[in-house]
Amino acid sequence: MDETATTHLAALVRRAQRGEEAALHELIVAYQNRVAGFVFAMTNRRDHVEDLSQQVFIKMVRAIAGLQAPSQFESWLFRLARNTCIDQLRRQKLRRIFLPFAAEHENIAEPPGAVDTEELDALRHALAQLRPQDRALLALVQEGRSHAEIAEILSTSVAAVKARLHRAREHLRDHYQPDHEP
Repeated sequence: MDETATTHLAALVRRAQRGEEAALHELIVAYQNRVAGFVFAMTNRRDHVEDLSQQVFIKMVRAIAGLQAPSQFESWLFRLARNTCIDQLRRQKLRRIFLPFAAEHENIAEPPGAVDTEELDALRHALAQLRPQDRALLALVQEGRSHAEIAEILSTSVAAVKARLHRAREHLRDHYQPDHEP
């Protein structure tokens, strides 16, 4: 983000912190697609994107007044998104443990217009095998974040991000097995 954009974002965040609805709306519109993409990358579930994205923005609206550094808004927002997704994934895991799998859940159709290839299925399967933290890391990279930005979002060092990213990619390769016929 260039200096002008950073200055504009910080000013917008300060307006939102004062409770200006127009500023809050502008932030939501500016980030809704990126947050939705991040949520999908984290959960690998289209049916969760809308609800979880909405939860992220509700949390943002409720907590933005407490954000100490408006220039850190983007990192803060994606940390909220990451934590919201991890909470959802934990709830899902607990639900699977305590709820029996019923036959009617076996063949749930993809929504209309969904692209579903064998390779995409293999990638989804591989991503599902990763820890939520690794999926978050890969989602941030996919979004085009630098190692420094990712380190800030995850509250860690750039070296730790590089090491975790390397391991996450290795695990993804280990689980990614598209069905290719020669």
